[in-house]
Amino acid sequence: MSSPSQNVSRRISTAPSSSRPKQRWKRCRQIPYRYITAILLCISNFAFFLMFISFEDAFSHLHEIGENFKSNYSIECKFPKRTSKVEHVSKDFYSWDPKSLDQLAKANGYGVLLGSLPSGVLSDKFGGKYVVLVPVIVLSGMEVIIPFLITGKDIEYYVFYVWQLLTGIGIAMMFCGTNSILVNWTPPHEIGKLGSIAFCSLAFAVMFHYLFTDKFIVATKMWNAPFLPYAIVGIAWTVCFVFFGFSFYHNKNQWMKQEEFDLLKKHLETPATFKRKTVPWLKLLTSLPVWAVTVAHVGHIWIWEAMVSNLDFYIRYVLYFDEYVGDALAAVAYMSMASLTVAVGYGADYLTNGGYVNVTTLRKVYTTFGAMAPAIFLLAAAYTGCHRKVAVAFFIMGMSSLCFYFGGTKINSLEIAPNFSGTIMGFMNMFDFIPALILPQVLEKIAPNQSLPEKRIMFWIHFGILTCTTVVYNLFGSADVQPWNYKDEEEELNVQGNEPSTSEQPKPKTPQNKDKK
Repeated sequence: MSSPSQNVSRRISTAPSSSRPKQRWKRCRQIPYRYITAILLCISNFAFFLMFISFEDAFSHLHEIGENFKSNYSIECKFPKRTSKVEHVSKDFYSWDPKSLDQLAKANGYGVLLGSLPSGVLSDKFGGKYVVLVPVIVLSGMEVIIPFLITGKDIEYYVFYVWQLLTGIGIAMMFCGTNSILVNWTPPHEIGKLGSIAFCSLAFAVMFHYLFTDKFIVATKMWNAPFLPYAIVGIAWTVCFVFFGFSFYHNKNQWMKQEEFDLLKKHLETPATFKRKTVPWLKLLTSLPVWAVTVAHVGHIWIWEAMVSNLDFYIRYVLYFDEYVGDALAAVAYMSMASLTVAVGYGADYLTNGGYVNVTTLRKVYTTFGAMAPAIFLLAAAYTGCHRKVAVAFFIMGMSSLCFYFGGTKINSLEIAPNFSGTIMGFMNMFDFIPALILPQVLEKIAPNQSLPEKRIMFWIHFGILTCTTVVYNLFGSADVQPWNYKDEEEELNVQGNEPSTSEQPKPKTPQNKDKK
């Protein structure tokens, strides 16, 4: 016969084992599924862009790049010599001519141009789940296969070209699919929070790249060392998203509470329909808010390209920092940008839901600050003279202020026409090639010697372009749902007569359609 103390110990040891799974299950269900969806989208973008950037870093070890460039600015300021330089781990270099390298760089832009509109339309018609899945799966597979295709022959130029083209198409698919899923899972009063969670991953991916990717390559003496680990991340996310990711909230699952389902149905039943839609191309192409958000997006891509290229250039060749110190400083800039993106998104919802500011006004303020602040900080860095710490501080503040774009222009693309948010994002992405193709040529003509006076002229050009795009957005931008968002004339007339102001969130943007299921 067992003693009472033994019975008690048995109960203590056995009871938790049966109750723990239920407790964990209850804890998991406490997290709203729309937040889980946003986190899954965040991880998807992180995995995709981490793989994309890792190949760019690996390519620098495969192509012979000299270190004989010297900036007049560095010589003038007499900065100390760097204690390390770029280390190539590959003994077999490709020595392609500048024209071939230029074509490789443009291939990515061509891919974005080709994939944008089809990805947007497919996302709106069939949902964004598989539009997001495909590029991650393809890139994960290519990360595994490409090392076996690179053997040091010049014919492999075409392998690199196809890679660049496919990643460009993948970028277009990721953004369009993310937009489509978000708009079908996000009530209007939480669009800043969930949108910022999904979109902050790009900056986190770049931060991770600066901290680990090149150091991993150098430590292992293998240019393809990051490929397999990053591919595993992509494959693991793919498995999770297949089972836990859904294009629409009405694909009800066992992990979503009935209360959350009712909340999403209340706010999203009319703005985001779930039938296959025909895009009203004429109304979309003649919509001033669509063109305004597109122009603002082009301005963001322009300053993004300028900041990314100039940050690395300034740290290495102008301020003459050690390579590893430079990578750490760049990582700080992107970490600040990613963290502030989430904070800005939460702040946007707080201000609009509390009635402190109208939604359209807030989007314009955020877009203005996200465009003009980086341009101003770039100019300030150019006029700091030989004060390295001050220049780096201005660059970090410039990169950080890009976060306001995500709370302004990026979120605005979800609001104009929720039924066609993927198509609108695809339309915006079509114009990404303008900065990608034009900016390098402008830099080559205006700043061929990369001298400080030349860079100042270039920074003033950045300032002028951002001023123009910001003015256009402030004149014609809007966060109101456009009448052509709705599927028939009856709904359109109903919305025109009864739609509440967007500043009255969290009320639904449109009246309920009782016939819709």
